Amino acid sequence: MNLINLTYFPNRCTRQILRILGSGLLISTMSNCKDIAKDDYNQKLWYTYPAEYWNSQALHLGNGFIGASFFGGVEEEKIALTEKSMWTGKPFSGDWEEVGINPRSRQSLPQIRKEITEGRIRSADSLILKNFLGNNRNFGNFTSIGELIIKCPGNESEAKNYSRELDLSNSIGRVQYSNGRTNFTREYFCSYPDRVLCMKFNASTKRSVTLSVKMNIMQDSSLILVHDSVYAVKGFIDENNRPFYVLIKIASKGGKVYSENSMLHIKDADEATLYITAATNYKLHYPDYTGDDPELITGQLIENTLKLGYEKLKERHISDYKSLYDNVNLELKGHSAAEKLPTNERFIGYKNGNPDPGLKVLAFNLGRYMIISSSRPGTLPANLQGVWNNFKRAPWAGNYQSNINIQEIYMSCGPVDLLECQEPYIDWINDLSVAGRQIAEKCYGTSGWVSHTTGNIWGHAAPVGDIMWGMFPQGSAWHCHHIWEQFEFSADTAYLLSTAYPILKGASVFWLENLIPYKNYLISAPTVSAEHGALETPEGLNPAYQDFQSNMYRYALPGVFQDIEMIWDLFTNTSKAARIAGDTGFADSLVMTREKLLPLMIGRYGQLQEWYYDIDNPDCHHRHVAHMYAVYPGSQINPLTTPALADAARKSLDMRGDGRFPGQERVSGGNWARAYRIWCWTRLLDGNRANKIFTELLTEQGFENLLTYQHIDYDWERPEFFNEGDTLYCHFQLDASASVPGFMAEMLLQSQMGEIHLLPALPDEFASGSVSGLKVRGGYTVNIDWKDGELSEAVIYCPQGQGIPAIRLKTRIVDPSKEKRIKIIKL
Repeated sequence: MNLINLTYFPNRCTRQILRILGSGLLISTMSNCKDIAKDDYNQKLWYTYPAEYWNSQALHLGNGFIGASFFGGVEEEKIALTEKSMWTGKPFSGDWEEVGINPRSRQSLPQIRKEITEGRIRSADSLILKNFLGNNRNFGNFTSIGELIIKCPGNESEAKNYSRELDLSNSIGRVQYSNGRTNFTREYFCSYPDRVLCMKFNASTKRSVTLSVKMNIMQDSSLILVHDSVYAVKGFIDENNRPFYVLIKIASKGGKVYSENSMLHIKDADEATLYITAATNYKLHYPDYTGDDPELITGQLIENTLKLGYEKLKERHISDYKSLYDNVNLELKGHSAAEKLPTNERFIGYKNGNPDPGLKVLAFNLGRYMIISSSRPGTLPANLQGVWNNFKRAPWAGNYQSNINIQEIYMSCGPVDLLECQEPYIDWINDLSVAGRQIAEKCYGTSGWVSHTTGNIWGHAAPVGDIMWGMFPQGSAWHCHHIWEQFEFSADTAYLLSTAYPILKGASVFWLENLIPYKNYLISAPTVSAEHGALETPEGLNPAYQDFQSNMYRYALPGVFQDIEMIWDLFTNTSKAARIAGDTGFADSLVMTREKLLPLMIGRYGQLQEWYYDIDNPDCHHRHVAHMYAVYPGSQINPLTTPALADAARKSLDMRGDGRFPGQERVSGGNWARAYRIWCWTRLLDGNRANKIFTELLTEQGFENLLTYQHIDYDWERPEFFNEGDTLYCHFQLDASASVPGFMAEMLLQSQMGEIHLLPALPDEFASGSVSGLKVRGGYTVNIDWKDGELSEAVIYCPQGQGIPAIRLKTRIVDPSKEKRIKIIKL
């Protein structure tokens, strides 16, 4: 199920963003158009368009380093180009206040904690806002280089058979059309191994390829250099004057290549190839983050590119990409008639209730593709927009939002065998821990390291901004879950000892020194349950009201169970790592302290309480359900081991709701929020409820290309890029799409309880199918076939040195020696 194809009709002028091409390649459509099916429906994304709508097309490219948005047409292609380290703001340069440290924070902390534990929440909130949260003037934002303009002379009104396609299995994009008797073909790919975007222009008639190339730069300071077959941009990023460099080299077969009027021209060639690369002087290394000269970097990249040539580059690109993409294969028994339709018609049919489980397989493959395309070793991790950005200021700054969003992007990596793609996130956390030690000492007066809600490429870890979202000291703990998962799925002890354990131990040391007594237990303070508080009413605190303007809204409530669960998880994982490292004394101290944490509580409605105060309300439909962390990604709550708490978690999820609520639109919904609910219901072994939300995610908050959006009520400078639906602007955001492969994998296979659990949450819609290459903790690989909801065969590959784990089939433990459907193969 690797084909995405869309049909747009002339009476629907939708403006949607598809970010789905290349080794990080992004494709967008912004037109009225119609697609005609062809080829292998399950391998390609393709489009054909009426000529009168071509000028409004948009497509996007990227390769983990480079991100681009291009507007395809016959006469002109317009490409918005960026590079992932194109960030405004700047790193620490001696002024702690500039990186978000409030100089009164450390001194004010004891009083803030006293106000919280004694129930004076209004006073605590006021002190936090005034004395603890800082204002990071140097945070910055993910930005864009500008637009590359490629003029392609031709007559749009006479062009026919326009199509574009994306082969998910090979990460190759193509554009084709005919003009007169000449067929024109463009092929695109973004090579990770060679860090270059390649664009090849072909024609069936000799001497028919004619192009002109120029750039419009979005940054304020730049110099364009054009000579012979080279187009270069030497520029400086706004606010920080960091250098960037763009280098374009044109190679042609036949014809003439020349420069004129600050443009590069190719005339009457048989074929032409554009090699494009870009770089800054950024290096992930606290505190200066300064690396090599970008002009030297791009020059060397283009030199290597030219030595290899287009076909060799393409071969290397495909081989590299498939080494990850081909690890896993999922098939579901679908409906062949639906699968032959263009993707947008499948989408509309599915939205109208027509069966098409293959559409979700397509979303599964698309999600894996997006992860591979936006996060590879040696690059920065994927941000909210992945590697793609059409804006001078990306939505939500394009930051590394650390109270769920960046974590969602990487939740799939273990289950679908993409641990290599999580390495940039691991490297970023490792660097952040260095900055986080400074924050622990300056803001809290303790050892260890800590980070908060927002992150950037400059090591930002301080508590800043508004109390609702800024007072979140669990960023480091949640990051550490991924540090541990990297080991759990890989069983790489060398990684654990050299990288993971120091990070885990540092985060744990911070919390050993920052837990405070409350009701004879230990809690964290100050903290806010992710972006959620309660209104003080005559009847008491009520979280169902979202009156943000009222001075009666309270946030720093005591006993935030989100924190308790994350610290419990951190201490549990770190203690395991400590024992492997031989640090048994530290492991023992973590376990003893963990047992003193405030125990989870069930409230008056039978719900899992969000706070120590039993104030949860059935009328509250807030997007965050942070107190479900113990269900997922943690393992503190599980239906098989803690059934009462699992029932309480179900009640909380029922109360909070599955999607968007018009009366609470600003605080409910969100593609990432729905994705998280899917993860939770999957862990609660309710595949049908999880799959119901999955369907709603795709059809109610998704584009016809199967990507999904986070709705917002403003346009982030580029309203023409947004689809206005339900009176709110919306834009693509990577987190939910990247989550799809992982939660679908966990419907079929789980391992968080120390056993291999086959078909734990199989939805009725996925009654028959097969999957190969899924990973479980311990480094095992599992293939599963099932029919009519029952296991046909499971093959478990045990890595060297690993024993045969306990195996559960649906709800019961089975003996593989007596169960003929299960085969164990020792590697």
